[in-house]
Amino acid sequence: MYTFRLQAVLDHRQFVEDNLKKELAEIRQQAMAAEKALEQMENKERFTAEALKSEQASGLSSDHVTAYHSYLRRLSDRIVAQKTLIVTIENRIGRKQDEVLEAMKKRQILEKLKDQGLDRYNQMMVRKETNFIDEIAVNQYARKALNRHGKDE
Repeated sequence: MYTFRLQAVLDHRQFVEDNLKKELAEIRQQAMAAEKALEQMENKERFTAEALKSEQASGLSSDHVTAYHSYLRRLSDRIVAQKTLIVTIENRIGRKQDEVLEAMKKRQILEKLKDQGLDRYNQMMVRKETNFIDEIAVNQYARKALNRHGKDE
């Protein structure tokens, strides 16, 4: 039975890779949530601007107009901050993808070593079986030869 000497290392590398993939998935979920929040803010900004236009057409007081503009400015600042957050999250995704790729490469190197070792083991077993079969054939031939020589005398 073949046993890979570095199996514990391979298992550890697989564990590290799985954890990195999990972390990447969590960061991607954060990115999706941030995108959704941005979309909601942009929709709110658009609807508020439309509400301001329609109320201005019906004669809105200057206090209300000032309040609308103040709210729209704060909303615009939040949108800029949200876009910055999204860029930061996307950078984290890129770095985590690089980490996952590196972990995959390290694991694949060990898997190749394991496969090569298994191939060598299988070749050795085939050679042993072939030698055993050859030995049996030689012994049978020798017995038959002895039996024939013993009967001839």
